[in-house]
Amino acid sequence: MTETRELGKITAILADLGLEVTYAYDDLVFVQHSAFLLQFTEDPTVLKLFTNTECNPQEANSVASNVVLEFDKGGFTADPSGHYTISQNDDETINLTFS
Repeated sequence: MTETRELGKITAILADLGLEVTYAYDDLVFVQHSAFLLQFTEDPTVLKLFTNTECNPQEANSVASNVVLEFDKGGFTADPSGHYTISQNDDETINLTFS
C-alpha cells in the first residue's frame, strides 16, 4: 500500500500561519526550527502534533491551537499528542524523546 503524504499542502498551511518547515524526514516534519514536530500516521490526513519541551508553554499552546484550526480547514487533523525533547548523540545523530 502506498501512502500519499501531502507535504506540499502541509507546508502551505503552515506558511499561511507564518510557520516554516525546517526539515522533513521519513514520517516526521520539523516546524519552526524544531519548536514543533508533526508526525504522519497511517491515515495521511491525520498528523500528530508535538511541542518541543523547550518552548514557552503559553506561546506553544497558542500556536498549536492555530495549527489545529488551520489544518482542519485544509482537510487535515492535527492531533495534539504531547511533547518531545531533542538532543544530539555523540555520533552527531539526534535523539527524540516523546512524553
